[in-house]
Amino acid sequence: MHEYSFLLGIINRNFSNRTFSQSRGQTQMCINEPAGLSSSACSKPGSPSAKMMSSWILLVALACGLVGAQDPTLQELSTKVQQLTTKVEELQRDVSVRQVAFSAALLETQEWTDVGPFDADKTLEFKKVVTNVGNGYNPETGIFTAPVKGLYYFRVTGMAGSSGELNAGLKKNGQNMFAIYQKAGTQAGTSNGMALELEQGDRVYVQLWPNLTVADQSRLSTFTGFLVFPM
Repeated sequence: MHEYSFLLGIINRNFSNRTFSQSRGQTQMCINEPAGLSSSACSKPGSPSAKMMSSWILLVALACGLVGAQDPTLQELSTKVQQLTTKVEELQRDVSVRQVAFSAALLETQEWTDVGPFDADKTLEFKKVVTNVGNGYNPETGIFTAPVKGLYYFRVTGMAGSSGELNAGLKKNGQNMFAIYQKAGTQAGTSNGMALELEQGDRVYVQLWPNLTVADQSRLSTFTGFLVFPM
C-alpha cells in the first residue's frame, strides 16, 4: 500500500492550498493566498487552474490504475476471466457440432422422373438439399455421417415409379433398419421413420431394391434426419 501513500502525498502537496466554493450555482476552485488577495484568485470551470487540477486528478487516477494492475488479486482475476472466456468458446463450438439436421428431395427437377431400375441394391442420392445443418449429409453420395454420438430420428418418403412397386430400405453401416414399401401402382406413395442410436462416424443411407423404381418431382421422395439429443 506504500504506493498509494506516496500518491496521496503528491495530492496533498499540490492541492493543500486549494479550496472549493459554490457561488450562484457554479463550482469555483480557490487558492488560499495571503489576506487581501483579490477574489479573482478563484477560478471557474474551464480556467487554467481548473484544467491543471483536472490534469492532476487524471494523472493520479492513471497511476493508481497502474499500481492496482500489479495487485496479485487482480492478476488472478484476469487469469480467471481468460479461463472462462476459453471455456465459453469451447462450449460454443460444442453446441454448433450438436446442432444437426438435414432434409433432401431425390431430384431437383420438377418434371415427373423415374430413378431405376437397377440390377443390384442402389444407394439413392437425394440431390435437392433443403436443410443441412452441421453438414452431415453428402448429396453426392446420399450418405449421412453422424458428426456426434447421439439419438437421431430418420424418415424416408417415396413415390412408386413406372414399375408400379417400390421397396427401399434405410441402412446403418450396411445393416437394414427399416423399409418403405408400396405396391399400389404408379404415383402411389409410402413413408416410414425410426429413432436410431448412432456413434460418431456411423453412416446412414437409403437403398432401392433391385428391379424396382422410385419417382420424384423435386418434393415427393425425401430423406430426412436430425439429432434428437447427444449421448
